[in-house]
Amino acid sequence: MKSFLTLRSVDDVLDMIGEFSPLPVEYVPIDEAAGRYLAVNFFAPEDIPGFDRSTVDGYAVRARDVFGASESSPALLRCVGNCPMGATPDIILREGETVSILTGGMLPEGADAVVMVEYSRPIGDNMVEFIRSQAPGDHVLLHDEDVKQGQLAIPAGRRLLPQEIGLLASLGQTQIGVHRRPKVSIISTGDEVIPFHEVPSPGLVRDVNSHSLASLCRNEGAIITGNVLVRDDREKLAASIRDGLEAADVVLVSGGSSAGMRDYTVEIFQSMPKSQLLVHGVSISPGKPFIFARSEEKSLIGLPGHIGGALICAHVFVRPLLQRLQDAESHIEPQVQATLTRAVVSTQGRRDYIRVRLTKKGNVWEADPILGPSGLISGLVQANAFVVCPENSEGLYAGQDVIALLLR
Repeated sequence: MKSFLTLRSVDDVLDMIGEFSPLPVEYVPIDEAAGRYLAVNFFAPEDIPGFDRSTVDGYAVRARDVFGASESSPALLRCVGNCPMGATPDIILREGETVSILTGGMLPEGADAVVMVEYSRPIGDNMVEFIRSQAPGDHVLLHDEDVKQGQLAIPAGRRLLPQEIGLLASLGQTQIGVHRRPKVSIISTGDEVIPFHEVPSPGLVRDVNSHSLASLCRNEGAIITGNVLVRDDREKLAASIRDGLEAADVVLVSGGSSAGMRDYTVEIFQSMPKSQLLVHGVSISPGKPFIFARSEEKSLIGLPGHIGGALICAHVFVRPLLQRLQDAESHIEPQVQATLTRAVVSTQGRRDYIRVRLTKKGNVWEADPILGPSGLISGLVQANAFVVCPENSEGLYAGQDVIALLLR
């Protein structure tokens, strides 16, 4: 088997991913936009709520009319009506007057504060005593206090979550521009791999990688256009990769048990139209045999055959690539600070991704390393996070404070 080319660092590969262009923009109904990435800055076309409204049940007043009011010296105002919900009050509040109002009701002209009903006492003949002083703006949501017309309401690259969808609905938006979802074709290789629904005879294993990788990609908003098994055959692999490039933006090739398969993958990647081999080996563990190439604006990725290495590389490289294709804003990884329960040895010069199981002891998170070969799926199931040991370290020691990146 050919030796690896010069190993690239994890950061080098991430920089290469940043050079890819985002996918085109498409417009979708806002009820179908959740989880998608906003393509352009969205500026509010109007104020929200659009009118001054009460945040409590009570009485709308002119603040100066209740200035200094207290239990011992209440302010006395005449109630001249009420504010109907969902309509504009037809009352102009004058000196010494008040109107009743419910939460969400529109303030009448002249009012600048609301007194909570708890601090009012109707005393008959439409007169009301107030025992609490109010300042202008108390218990009032101003017409542009939530969103001001023309302000940047949602920045480009933001993943649209339920709250963003709600904001778009409140501003009357029926459609929104998002980047097209990336299409991914997954190819799992190996003479020993069979479809997951079949019963393996001795020497065979069910396909794990393609289903795990498809799930990871879907979590990042991708559409899976193909999920095929290919034996250790150069021509069949080349044909599957060509088919994948026609249908998808990203082609993932996972594994292969024979000694020459990795070389096949590299050579086939290089034979694709206008191809460029970017990476042939990364200083990462697990996942050193990572391959990255591009064919015009499309990506070709070779992942290790062992499920641990395949999923770690997919987490570290494929996820950022899918986010980049959707022009996602800077991604915040969910993480917690934890204490390592035992020492872990690493090799200098590579970035080690250590699977851990997080448990909480009192107010402290503990990270228990899960050791074992990268081909064990059970180790991944036991883990709920991983800890990164940097390239310039020979390991981590028991009791060390670490940052645990949550698996999701």
